[in-house]
Amino acid sequence: MKMRLLIFLLTGTTLLGISSLQAQTQQRGEVQDQEFVIRKDRVLTVPTQPRSFERLPVLPQSQGMQDFVYNMTPYFLTIPALQVQPTAVQKNYRKPNLDLYPGFVRAGYGNFASPLLEARYMSTSSDPINFAVGFKHQSFGKGPVTIQEEESPESHTVLSGDISYFLESAEVFGSMKWAQDKYSFYGVDPNFVSEDPIEIIQGNVQNHFQIAAGIRDIQKVGPLGYEAQVSFRNFKDSYLARENEIGISGLVKFNPAADWSGSLGLEYFSTNPEDSTYQVTRNYFAIRPRVNYTYGDFRFSAGLNVVSENDSIPDKSSDFRIFPVLKASYQFAEEFGFYGEFSGDVQRNTYFSFVQENPFLGPSDQLLNTVNNYKIAAGIEGQFQGVFHYRAGIDVSRYNQLHLFANSESDTARFELVYDNRSTVANLNAELGFKFSDTYTLGTRLDLYQYDLSVQQEAWHRPIWTFSVNNQIKPVEKLLIQANLNFMGGIKARGDASIRAISPPEIELVYETINLKTIADLQLKADFKITDRISVFAEGNNLTNGKNMRWLNYPVRGVQLIGGASLKF
Repeated sequence: MKMRLLIFLLTGTTLLGISSLQAQTQQRGEVQDQEFVIRKDRVLTVPTQPRSFERLPVLPQSQGMQDFVYNMTPYFLTIPALQVQPTAVQKNYRKPNLDLYPGFVRAGYGNFASPLLEARYMSTSSDPINFAVGFKHQSFGKGPVTIQEEESPESHTVLSGDISYFLESAEVFGSMKWAQDKYSFYGVDPNFVSEDPIEIIQGNVQNHFQIAAGIRDIQKVGPLGYEAQVSFRNFKDSYLARENEIGISGLVKFNPAADWSGSLGLEYFSTNPEDSTYQVTRNYFAIRPRVNYTYGDFRFSAGLNVVSENDSIPDKSSDFRIFPVLKASYQFAEEFGFYGEFSGDVQRNTYFSFVQENPFLGPSDQLLNTVNNYKIAAGIEGQFQGVFHYRAGIDVSRYNQLHLFANSESDTARFELVYDNRSTVANLNAELGFKFSDTYTLGTRLDLYQYDLSVQQEAWHRPIWTFSVNNQIKPVEKLLIQANLNFMGGIKARGDASIRAISPPEIELVYETINLKTIADLQLKADFKITDRISVFAEGNNLTNGKNMRWLNYPVRGVQLIGGASLKF
């Protein structure tokens, strides 16, 4: 061991000595001759190393899930608790002014000793009961005809009421109406001479009372809708005319899809009219199924009118009738579209409906419904520029028992019903409307009629043409003006009868045809709102002071003016 250590020391000493000797051979600071070669044209290049031999970067190694330990140091602050004192917000929720005043009263007076009184009251809430009552009276103490200080007065009074009770998905409703109309038979034939002319002007008081009750759904967007109603009406006049009516009607609507819909309507009426020469019971029953289809701008409707009525008509084959109902329309664009219809029906007529059309109707021999065997109609309609709309069409209808009014031969102051067995009526009509915001609205309509009759000489007291122009102007917010102009022409009345021999021994009655003057009636109405509750109004009828005569021997009153005020409360 000692020997090895000795050898190691000797070897290290020798090596140190050699190194020291070499270092002392070159003196510090000495400059020696050296040669440097600089080559400018030499380019050093490094060979491209493929990326496949690059080393992948070393990713950090996942440490796995570890437990973290946090030291929580509590800090205690001496802050008092927050004291909250809630208070109610006082906000004035103003009810929007929607002109929902429950009460309305209007009163006025005009020439011809004509007072006017109208009142309405209704509830503004429909939860769960809604009701409304109304009253209106207007009379004319003086008329166009005066005989020995006997005037031809006229008056109208109406009292009505409606009530509805709303359930969750249905509405139970009821209505009542009582009306009284007083007329004078002042239609004196100028060729008629009476020893006691004061007896010519006679009064007739017509009263009718009707009541109805029913139920209908209020969810109009559901797959099924319905409505049912029962009604009763009583009518009588100062003479021998009486009529009671009981009615039941119902309608069910189906909406199985967005483009399909259907309905089924039912009607039943039993009427018991009586007059000086008859007392009968008239029944009317109708079923009206419908199917509607919409495809884009195309609309189609198909159905039936199944009607049974028991009017006594000579050579009547059956009380049961079926009529098709086909309707179609297509709107090519907003500016232009067309429509068409082929249908038939039985128009139900009653003594009350006849009197509403002609209040001077006297005793009648028979009441008949009007059978519309077919109706063919077609036309165009559309609108443009968002303010104009138009409609024009033509329809041809074939009727049985078309009713007409003619002066009675025994009393020319009264009218009687006459019927034409087979009639064809063609109607050409056109409408044009214009609306410029709420400032101005215009509506016009023209109707031209042509009658082809089988029994009657003329279409007694039916117009050949009618034309109406209705204007509504609102120049300022508080002023509303209405100007209406109505024309009716081509009316023919039946005069005296004469006998004409056809071929002996056959004879026929030929009536004198009296052409009535064209009726022109100009109406003006103005309503000015002083406040939201108080308004004043003025009305004028027959401002051209025309000697209009809608019914033979019955001229109307001249210029009629009336003014007054209204109050909402």
